[in-house]
Amino acid sequence: MEHKTQDSQRVLIIGLDGATWDILDPWISDGSLPTLARLRQNGSWGDLRSTIPPITAPAWSTFMTGKGPGKHGVFHFVPLLGEKTSEQGGPERVDARSIRSSTLWDILGHHSRKVGIINVPMTYPPRPVPGFMITGLLTPKGASNFTYPAELSRELTDYIIDLDRFSDIQPFQAARASEATAPTLAMMKEFRDMLEIRAKTTLSLMDSNPWDVFMVVFTSTDRLGHYLWPYHRYPNSDDPPEVQELCRAVHEYYVRQDEVIGGLVGRAGSDVTVIVISDHGMGPFSTHRIHLNNWLHQKGWLSVEAGGQRAFNPDGLLVRLGLPRDRLGRLIWQMPGLAKTRWVQKASRSRSMALDLNRSMAYGVPMYGSGNITGIRINLAGESKEALRQEIAEGLRTITDPETGRPVVQWIHWGEDYYHGPYAESVPDILVGADPDYEWGHQLGRYSSIITKRSVFSGEGYHRLEGVFIASGPLVVAQPEPLDNLNLADIAPTVLYLTGLPVPSDMDGRVLTEIFSRGTVESRPVRVGEPLGYWPDASRALYDEETISEEDEEQILARLRALGYLG
Repeated sequence: MEHKTQDSQRVLIIGLDGATWDILDPWISDGSLPTLARLRQNGSWGDLRSTIPPITAPAWSTFMTGKGPGKHGVFHFVPLLGEKTSEQGGPERVDARSIRSSTLWDILGHHSRKVGIINVPMTYPPRPVPGFMITGLLTPKGASNFTYPAELSRELTDYIIDLDRFSDIQPFQAARASEATAPTLAMMKEFRDMLEIRAKTTLSLMDSNPWDVFMVVFTSTDRLGHYLWPYHRYPNSDDPPEVQELCRAVHEYYVRQDEVIGGLVGRAGSDVTVIVISDHGMGPFSTHRIHLNNWLHQKGWLSVEAGGQRAFNPDGLLVRLGLPRDRLGRLIWQMPGLAKTRWVQKASRSRSMALDLNRSMAYGVPMYGSGNITGIRINLAGESKEALRQEIAEGLRTITDPETGRPVVQWIHWGEDYYHGPYAESVPDILVGADPDYEWGHQLGRYSSIITKRSVFSGEGYHRLEGVFIASGPLVVAQPEPLDNLNLADIAPTVLYLTGLPVPSDMDGRVLTEIFSRGTVESRPVRVGEPLGYWPDASRALYDEETISEEDEEQILARLRALGYLG
């Protein structure tokens, strides 16, 4: 295959999982993050739009393939509600084997390029790459092999993939008062320790292995956003001492992260193009909830299970008390002891109605945790389906906050307009994005309104569509203003262009030619090549067959629930 030429650039990709300009901008401006400031000043930058939904599994799969979920097959951590699957045993969690496409690493290998890959999510279980790889998120804590080649695992005696201490609950979540844990400086030290170990390992492997494309992902930026969002600021003089200490600790972490990035950039050399990306952004958790399935039920489009009330009917009791669920939730929050009672805990998990998937004309499809993006499936066909889809879309645009009177829906897409490819046959028919201050709720029950205030404000952060992008290097032009229309799928084609290679014709992403000078693009135009399969070939691209224990599997699922990715 094609060998390196003088047009081939080496590329260093640094992933800052969940990073957002909302946090980076102020600290770049005040001089706290000089490395990122220098990269941005000398290069091109902007918002990097994530996938729908903007969560780890589809986002990093899209980065690795340059394709949307309809072509790589990963839409979530588990199949979406109502998704057609060939499995008879129910939904299963995704991993690297779920990506039904060749990746950037495969394509580079076919062209004799060497790679180093550290901590990229959706890479476990490992399979051959043209270089070395340490797997990332979804790697079981007890895995004996989490690298390619396998012997590298035995050398990484102190390596940490993720922080496991809070894998079973959402830390600091006040909704479960009996389990809530106060943020501590000890936890911040664990994040710092994980950063130092990853930095040391990365520098060592960068020095000891040949590479053309090197990538490392730092995940603590995401975990800090989820768990300590309110502390991403300078402390105020009237803050309690423990709050001031945590604010300083978060800031110090970012300062150290910037120093680590500076060390990697310096070690890579001035002739290397540096790309900094995040798979999605981050922002404060919503304060309101839109009860989508209640709305569809009220409109007559959603049916509930036949057979009347369930044996335990908390909503019936609430009717007699004159209390909707949302108001009861706020009352319970004001009386913490009440939250621990058996009745309240049972009532919080129970519903007197359950949706009937087969009889419903339409129903909501949770897209990610408690996020502001959801899907809707329509159980009709032909003209009837299109008519109902239009009617539902028109109705969604009229949903307003009862307190402000403002519409809450920001955008609506048809599923097939966003998802396309061989694995897009059972995607939701409608995709809906709300104002980030409004999450979608899918449980049926008695509420005071279609939009209610959340009972509990625990202060954690949650994902946004807009991540970060910076490119800086010999061929990249300096542009002070942010660029528009940058998508996560564009990174793989742009990396291939930088390494002097053609872009496979089946990629959805494009080469970001706007980050280069006109003379560069004219002298080395974008080339399109044939799609390429797994490296070195299908018969040898075999995943490690280590069996995951039930305990490890449950711990992975618990961690995903703790991060808010699963219900």
